[in-house]
Amino acid sequence: MSKPDARAVILDTAERLFAERGMDAVSLRTINTEAGYSVAALHYHFGTREKLIDALLADRQRGVMARRQEILDALSDGETPSLRNIVEALVLPFAELIVDDPERGLRTVKFFFRAFVEQSGRADVRALTQESYRIFDRLLERALPGIERGTLQIRWAIAADLAFQGLANIDKILGSRGQRSTAANHRAFVDELIDFFCGGLSAAAELPLQAKRD
Repeated sequence: MSKPDARAVILDTAERLFAERGMDAVSLRTINTEAGYSVAALHYHFGTREKLIDALLADRQRGVMARRQEILDALSDGETPSLRNIVEALVLPFAELIVDDPERGLRTVKFFFRAFVEQSGRADVRALTQESYRIFDRLLERALPGIERGTLQIRWAIAADLAFQGLANIDKILGSRGQRSTAANHRAFVDELIDFFCGGLSAAAELPLQAKRD
């Protein structure tokens, strides 16, 4: 049996601890101890805690972004995109991680959730968020031309935040409804989440309060 790759073990350990405890609550010493490697090993592969987080984000984002691009590539430039397909490009790359491998996938989604909430000031996190909004802005304007752009941007920001929160807490939500953590229940939950976002994004915009009074 081949010896486990130290870099991969450290990344997996860091992801699990960050997902469980939060980004700021986990020290390099804790990661070293849990991974079973010396301080020298972590410093050899990553150098600093910040570079470890950079490497973990880059590694976990690779597959997610590739899956998102696959969904987006299927949307024809010459046709009005389906709102559901647009929302699927937001939700499915993360949701499929949980459906395909519940334990590992949920850990990765929780790590992303922690990173985007607790590390929003990081340049790489900001860049990814801004690029995501830029891509989806154009698609949403084509799918929902009757809704003002600023309204769409606010709704999309809410949807993106709730997508992470809902998926990161999927087992807790299912449990509160008396449902077990199974692939079928995960898929049903994801379908409901997508339906919810489609309804919220496409809802008729209310007039501003002042306009109502006038």
